[in-house]
Amino acid sequence: MGLKLNVAVVCLLLCSAGESHANDWPNRAVKVVAPVGPGGYTDIMARVTTDRLARTFGKPFVVENRAGAGGLIGTEYVTRSAPDGYTLWFGGGAQFTSAPLIKKLPYDPVAALAPVSMFVMNGLGLVVPPTLPVNNLTELVAYAKARPGKINYGISGTGQSTHLAAALWASKQKLNLVMVPYPTVPASMLGVMSGEVQMYFGNMVDLVEQVRSKKVKLLAVSSSKRLALFPDTPTFVEELGDFTFTSWVGYFAPTGTPAGIIDKLSKAVSDACRDKEVVDLITGMGAECIGSSPADLAAAIQADLPIAKAAVDAAGVSGK
Repeated sequence: MGLKLNVAVVCLLLCSAGESHANDWPNRAVKVVAPVGPGGYTDIMARVTTDRLARTFGKPFVVENRAGAGGLIGTEYVTRSAPDGYTLWFGGGAQFTSAPLIKKLPYDPVAALAPVSMFVMNGLGLVVPPTLPVNNLTELVAYAKARPGKINYGISGTGQSTHLAAALWASKQKLNLVMVPYPTVPASMLGVMSGEVQMYFGNMVDLVEQVRSKKVKLLAVSSSKRLALFPDTPTFVEELGDFTFTSWVGYFAPTGTPAGIIDKLSKAVSDACRDKEVVDLITGMGAECIGSSPADLAAAIQADLPIAKAAVDAAGVSGK
């Protein structure tokens, strides 16, 4: 009886300590690790959120870029950090879905990182050169099937979303396409604008200006609904059936971080997604502000896993 009572007292004390820590958080600067280099989409989104979080909590939220090994370096750093709410991770969903399928990781991201909030979801757009004689997906499929092995598609890095989405869609449509790898997104864009490649799946945030200036033709978006920025462009589902492929970025914390801290942070991110200035910025980039709960973010990872598996298999990049 005495042992049971002591255990109960210890548990009560630990819970009280965790609640006290959560109530006091943050009382100093918070480090937000982005596993990418400065200047890209993920880095920009991290800085948009940290600016709002600093205003909300009255403490600095500082982005620290730890790029390398396809996101592994920065992600592993956070998995090994203290679960005290002062080191957070901000990055993309691929780290939880396709990355573990492509190479062996020294950690299990789903087990090592606790979901906080999805910030932004970003669909992919399928673009073609302005001179290509097609104006919709149906025409593109017919054009490619009439020219097996003669239609090129560009990718911006093996195993990246531009590669996986294209490979999965081509597999579903039974198209015989030729992959042309480029080292960067700008190089890929030059490839499709010049006609060196006949199609390219790109993140919408990278395509907006080229579509607006008519340097490429946007045939469809891979999100589940049309984008507010391009309301006349159909989704893949609308035209050719079941194909959705999205990417997202959001906040995670080392597993074991007090629930009270995660809840406070999740609410603050959700509040930022209701800020008109933030919403207008995100919408103007061709993306959607989400601001999810931790449970919804965890569910999104599980929903993405079978899509990632099918894409990795179609691309032939599984490292396991």
